[in-house]
Amino acid sequence: MIRKRVDRLLFACACLAALLASAAAQTSSSSGKSEAAVAPSALAQEFLAAIRAGDAGKVLSYIPEHGVNLGSEAQHATRDDVEQQFRAHRGLYCKLFDSSCIDAPINLDNSARACSYRELLTHSEKVRTAASEVTRNGVQQTVVVAEIKNDQCPNQKLIDFIFNLETDGWKLFSIP
Repeated sequence: MIRKRVDRLLFACACLAALLASAAAQTSSSSGKSEAAVAPSALAQEFLAAIRAGDAGKVLSYIPEHGVNLGSEAQHATRDDVEQQFRAHRGLYCKLFDSSCIDAPINLDNSARACSYRELLTHSEKVRTAASEVTRNGVQQTVVVAEIKNDQCPNQKLIDFIFNLETDGWKLFSIP
């Protein structure tokens, strides 16, 4: 019960931060926003729809040429690395689109299996999303967050993607 309240409070804080950041970005006269950039909420809808649809090509279009940081330890992967993983249906491809090929260690204390983000976004009891735009170290970023409730995959509660605004639009900076 307390954990549920904490999860709700965390999501509420993320939503409030998204609203405040969005308002601050709209009132800032020096945003320097690219004409090709879409609003954070539209970016969230487009990107998460691509994951739900299993559209690897669309997701790949968000990977910049210089690559992306992957996982909680932010291991850098080049765009070529990501393309190879997508073609071979391994690594990031599995994490994003296909639960059956996720290579995860078996935890004997927990019978829950690893679930792809696609499965989490399409087969969960509840999915709430939010997006916020912030400027960090002079770089405009959008953080897209999805809160998931899925009893089949109880270890996954929040998924967040960070995008940087580049000259040709929003590009992924990190994937959890």
